[in-house]
Amino acid sequence: MDTVTAARIALKAATYAIDKPYDYDVPAQLLPQLRPGMRVIVPFGAGNRRTEGIVLALADRCPPDPRRKSVLTVLDDAPVLDRQALHLALWMRERWFCTVYDAARAMLPAGLFFSLQDRYVLCGGADRESAYEAAGRSESARRILELIFASGGAEVQQIRELFGTRDPKPALKLLTDKGIVRLETSASRGVGDKTEQVAVLRVPPEEAMAQVIHKRQSAPLRYAVVELLCAVGSASSKEICYFTGASSATLRALVKSGLIALERREVFRRPVPEAVERTPPPQLNAEQHSAFQGLNALAAAGKPAAALLYGVTGSGKTQVYIRLIHETLARGRTAMVLVPEIALTPQLLRSFTAQFGDEIAVLHSSLRTGERYDEWKRVRAGKARVVIGTRSAVFAPLENLGLIVLDEEQEYSYKSENVPRYHARDVA
Repeated sequence: MDTVTAARIALKAATYAIDKPYDYDVPAQLLPQLRPGMRVIVPFGAGNRRTEGIVLALADRCPPDPRRKSVLTVLDDAPVLDRQALHLALWMRERWFCTVYDAARAMLPAGLFFSLQDRYVLCGGADRESAYEAAGRSESARRILELIFASGGAEVQQIRELFGTRDPKPALKLLTDKGIVRLETSASRGVGDKTEQVAVLRVPPEEAMAQVIHKRQSAPLRYAVVELLCAVGSASSKEICYFTGASSATLRALVKSGLIALERREVFRRPVPEAVERTPPPQLNAEQHSAFQGLNALAAAGKPAAALLYGVTGSGKTQVYIRLIHETLARGRTAMVLVPEIALTPQLLRSFTAQFGDEIAVLHSSLRTGERYDEWKRVRAGKARVVIGTRSAVFAPLENLGLIVLDEEQEYSYKSENVPRYHARDVA
């Protein structure tokens, strides 16, 4: 008996009343890349409206079902949510009466969100004559065809504006059923990856220097570029031109000679000041040390535990947090510090950056979309092992999490006023 692979998907278009995992067939060409935690585009409802969904699980060897629709497109190159995050989304649905998709969406930075655009285009092989012949006497179908031929396609919103209060669906169904037009859905992401041009040596440093040493007087800029790259291996084109005085023409000449190659490299938009001098861990007084020992023993036990650290403002709780984080990192685990919106000050960020340097990532609502997206990517890639942020930072994709600190956990700002109306303490 023939079998297929089916995906269980949480849909954006499903309201809470009908929210459940929906099963979709996975086409053979999408099987190698599709995994749980990826987002997809699927048809939904009687009108097969395109909607976004997130894959919760894959099931092999399912019997064919003619009523089951198929996944249309995969939006992600890699899962944006891991197994733990998917389980958390299911728990949030039961806890705060939201949809699974709403819970999953709350965990992701806005820069990852997609905007879907539906448009009708001509099917392959359809020409003007056959299209108008298929439209017959339908004036509505002819008007749609005029719009499509004029611009190579017609967005659904354009068609609605063309018809005003009249319903264009019968005319669209006529043209679709006769194979003249088809619905095409495109997805565009809110923020793209930031890249920079980088120069790298294409030959060993000794060979590169041997080729330019005799041109030191006649082509000093080429010599300076190669000398710099021999020392550092690779560098951004902008930095090379700044430090050597070379121009883009110099770099192109070196590319033509085969000495270097110009590539694109992703760079992260950083909200944290990078030039902060590192300082040693703080020295604790007797009371702080006593609190630290008790909390560190709980953290080192390897079992879930919670404790309240009580102290008035200025009593040095932050120093205890910092020592706990140092110990957590030493055990090979990661840490998270959540603070109320009003407490996330530049001074606090500088003090944590001075302790943990590039290992810290900052996540809060006041960041630019690109900065927040890149900080999230740094955490997911393991480039940051300490996260400091406000309420939504509780969803940061830290691996092997060993410590969560909720500073001033009584503050009301830990409770979300939007769907899903979660409390960061409960999620933590």
